[in-house]
Amino acid sequence: MKLIKKLIKIIALLSISFSHAAIADTVKLKNGDWITGAVVKKETDKLVFRTKYTGEINILWSEIATLNTDEPVKVVLSDDSTFDARLQKRSLGRVKMVNSGLQMTSELDLKDVTYINPSPGIMGQGVEWSGYANVGGAVTSGNADNSQVRADAEVIARTKQNRFTVGAYLNRAKADGESTAFNSKGYMQYDQFLSKKWYFYTNGSLEHDKFRNINLRSNAGVGSGYQFYEQEDLNLSIEGGVNYISTDFDEAEDDRYGSVRWALKYDQLVFQNVKFFHQHEVLVSLEDAANSLVFTKTGLRVPIAENLNASTQLNVDYANQPAEGREKTDKTLLFSVGYLW
Repeated sequence: MKLIKKLIKIIALLSISFSHAAIADTVKLKNGDWITGAVVKKETDKLVFRTKYTGEINILWSEIATLNTDEPVKVVLSDDSTFDARLQKRSLGRVKMVNSGLQMTSELDLKDVTYINPSPGIMGQGVEWSGYANVGGAVTSGNADNSQVRADAEVIARTKQNRFTVGAYLNRAKADGESTAFNSKGYMQYDQFLSKKWYFYTNGSLEHDKFRNINLRSNAGVGSGYQFYEQEDLNLSIEGGVNYISTDFDEAEDDRYGSVRWALKYDQLVFQNVKFFHQHEVLVSLEDAANSLVFTKTGLRVPIAENLNASTQLNVDYANQPAEGREKTDKTLLFSVGYLW
């Protein structure tokens, strides 16, 4: 009898262990594959799913046949209705929602699911903060005494209908005691989203560049933009509007004019969390189309530790009508280490 009781206890313990081990969310893909893990969120056209063997992965929502969750998740439908419910697998492209108290069951099409476990910012319940701060530089001594420092930072506050961006950069360089680079710029932009994609913006910047003869250039404008993508692995937007530019030169006649503006912002994870980014802004005078300004930055950001990254980027600034004696194009190749959040 004692032996039988021990066997029963062992079988019971093993059953409990296996039942706990089996608890997991599951995703069935349209090609028949099953993935086991935990649903994290769906905020874009991809489901973020955590597995024990590869960590978080992104699964195209259109490739999911059905899914099952062991715990309630927050589900937001296309009509903005919200439910806290467990999802149970059904036929191709469908799931059943079951609330924790089993008081409500409802079968729905996966195409009607807009979000799963969305962030407070997306739900319009608070502010999401993101940004970066980078610093780079070099010092040499001996046959040549050179020093260079570069620092830049940007902070973005995002709610469901608003986005506020503020940033700045600073460059300083010397060679054998003589200054070779001395410039800085601060900028801001406010975006108000009129829909999920379209937004109205207002922006402004202040810039100083000793070697381009710019004592102070101020720039302010308004316009509209379209956000094609806004997600962790891909961001893309375009903007168009009008700006007023006022430039106070150190040794040349000051310049003031209205302009049309075109801008593009793009970044994407290309492999293993390495991010490629490109931004450009084009300003063309309404009085003289030959009077144009172009600002671009292109580069790669590579993770080196949690929230820490190394980046390399090429900045190109172009002025078709620079101050007398100054070059039209300035190019700067940068290497820096920064903190990303």
